[in-house]
Amino acid sequence: MATIKYFLQSRKENATIYVRFSIDRSNVFKRRTNYFIDPGNWSTSKGMPIPRDNEKLKVLKRDLEKLSTLIQDNYNVDVKEGPIDGDWLERQVNAFQNKAEETETDRLLAAFNDYIAYLPFKLYSKNGIKVKGVAENTIKKYKALKVKIEGFQAHKGKQFKVKDVGLDFVAQFEKYLAEEEKLNTNSIGRYVKALKTVCLYANKYKYVETHKQVNEIQGYAEKVTPIYLDFDEIEQIKNATFKREALDNTRDWLIIGCFIGQRVSDLLRLTRLNVQNRNGLEVIELEQQKTGKKVAIAMPPQVKEILDKRNGNFPRAISDVKFNLHIKDVAKEAGITKITKGGWNDKETNRKIQGAYPKWMLLSSHVCRRSFATNFYGDIPTSILKDITAHSTEKQFLEYIGKSSPDYLEQQADYWTKLAKQREENKTKVRKLVN
Repeated sequence: MATIKYFLQSRKENATIYVRFSIDRSNVFKRRTNYFIDPGNWSTSKGMPIPRDNEKLKVLKRDLEKLSTLIQDNYNVDVKEGPIDGDWLERQVNAFQNKAEETETDRLLAAFNDYIAYLPFKLYSKNGIKVKGVAENTIKKYKALKVKIEGFQAHKGKQFKVKDVGLDFVAQFEKYLAEEEKLNTNSIGRYVKALKTVCLYANKYKYVETHKQVNEIQGYAEKVTPIYLDFDEIEQIKNATFKREALDNTRDWLIIGCFIGQRVSDLLRLTRLNVQNRNGLEVIELEQQKTGKKVAIAMPPQVKEILDKRNGNFPRAISDVKFNLHIKDVAKEAGITKITKGGWNDKETNRKIQGAYPKWMLLSSHVCRRSFATNFYGDIPTSILKDITAHSTEKQFLEYIGKSSPDYLEQQADYWTKLAKQREENKTKVRKLVN
């Protein structure tokens, strides 16, 4: 016999209620409903709201029970016709909630559907070459934003059109993201920028009317202090002793990352095959996954030491997830405990909470690339550093390490001072040789 169960997938305050429809073990379908609830008012065992003498919760419970009845009744009729699948379940939910499918091109959600479908075919320039299809993470970002828009519409009890997206809409959406979704300022700023992109796409390619203020909408970011490990801290980690082999392995990956400046997706793929000899110089060569750019890095002595210790091999391969988890343990056991301002990720809410914490708590895989960029800024020309880290522009690179244009001017001044000093020393040596 087919069964129906409601459940939550989140512990956030305004959690979506999902419905699971099970015909048998091989045919289990789930879809999101357009209902939301505070998890504190939800019974996991019963899969229903806890009324708590609250009229709103009582109405929600009755609606879910009615939806169950409709799904069961329609199944008994439609099972003879078929097919019964996830799309069928979604149609039942939409019909019950009088939610028309988003087919009108001027609807905001329809614009998102169009743009998400377009992304795998979008042409853009990559290393001077036109390529098709954006990164999977970009597609995930727009899908996540679409879910936020759905939640916002449910919160407002209104279906929005593309032409509704003006400054007032954005202000209300930002308020919703901050107060209901508990997102931080940078996440909200990125979503606002992406929302504008979708509206402009709908206008340019689908001829959809946009709000007259759409071009005034701007994404934004809050300046944060970059978290990195300085040379003394890296040395402290290098000299630490760990009882667990997993931490010893992670420590070596961490040190390598801090001296070659690659994203974790490229770092953890390295093997001895990436080490080549070019004109007598030992180098690490790789092709970056995100950019497709080929990079050659002169072998740092600190990395060479690790490879020699491992008979020419890089540390044992591990996943990005495990690397992120173990980094904190490595730093904690190595005594990286200086109180540092930053955002700590709360596992229960999956939100970053700004504050002052022991530094080890703030570390993630990003610390490798950022430590390299920050530590060698001023010693290695910025143009070379940005090529290694794969930043598109020097401005982007400077923002990444928290430097400004005046900092860059200081670097130039320091360079000229060092160059003048070196030339003077060379002249002194020549005079001594002549005399």
